[in-house]
Parts: sequence; structure tokens; C-alpha cells
Amino acid sequence: MTSTADGSPCRRRARAKPRGWFWPALVGVLLIGGVGANVGLMVAATRDPSFAVEPDYYRKALHWDETMAQEAANANLGWSVAVAVEPVESPGRARIRARVSDREGLPVTGARVAVEAFPSARASHVLSLVLPPDAGGGYAATLELERPGLWELRLRVARDGQVFTRTLVRDLARVP
Repeated sequence: MTSTADGSPCRRRARAKPRGWFWPALVGVLLIGGVGANVGLMVAATRDPSFAVEPDYYRKALHWDETMAQEAANANLGWSVAVAVEPVESPGRARIRARVSDREGLPVTGARVAVEAFPSARASHVLSLVLPPDAGGGYAATLELERPGLWELRLRVARDGQVFTRTLVRDLARVP
């Protein structure tokens, strides 16, 4: 035992025991950190232009039988669609030309051809257009090509109560 200058014994202060606040505080910090990380990830995911959600995906899943019935109707019709993309004078634009043929290879005329087109890299940017008939027996319209790469083209051809659908994936290069 040591003594002080006046000869009285020196007492060491006893360490105060933690009062139990450390663990609840740690749990609180971890919970707040988890919430913050989730909010940060949600904000990053919704701001990413390459992130896309299929519209009405739940309704489409519930109506899967209708999708399969449409595939059977497509097979019964025997129609086919050939798509070509041609450059136009305007930069960043291209002419999309669709030729719809029946089972014998004859053009299907008098139909309404609608297209939903989007680049795979930016699937949230969907372009919808109707292709009016052109002089060559097909259907054509101008498409804004914002970026080159793989594009998904969802075609819907309707004529006299008959509906034909087809989804095509095409590599569309940037048009000069």
C-alpha cells in the first residue's frame, strides 16, 4: 500500500461498472444502420435507368392461360413477321419495317401493327408506335434509336378479329 505525502493511505478509486447502456445502444445503431442501408439501396435501384419492372406483371401471371391461348392462336393463324431496320436522314432515328406474311407467304394487308420497343440495357424506356401500311405491302414507321444494342420488339398484329403476337430481339446499331 502506498501513502500520500501526508502519510494517509492512498485509495484507488474503484472503477464504475458499466450500467448496461452499451448493448441497447449497439442494437439501436445496428437497426438504424440497416434501415439506412435499405433506403440507400432502394434509392439507387429506382434511379438506375437500366432497372425496369414489367408493367402489370402480376396480372400477366394470373392470366398465363390467356398467354398460352394466344400462342396457340398464333400457331393456328400461321402468320409470321419479318422486321428490318433501315437508316433515315435524321441522326439517331431509324425506319422500322415489318412484313407480315400468312401461311402461304402472302402479305397480310389491312392489319393494325403495333410495336412496343425498348433497348435491353434501358428496359424502362419503352417506345410505343403503330406501323401504318407502306407501299411495299408491309408496315413501317420511324423509331428513335437512343442507343445501339439489343432491342426487344413486341409486335401485335390485328385484322378482322384475328390477333397475332410476336416478341423479337434485334441488334440495332446506332444509325448515323
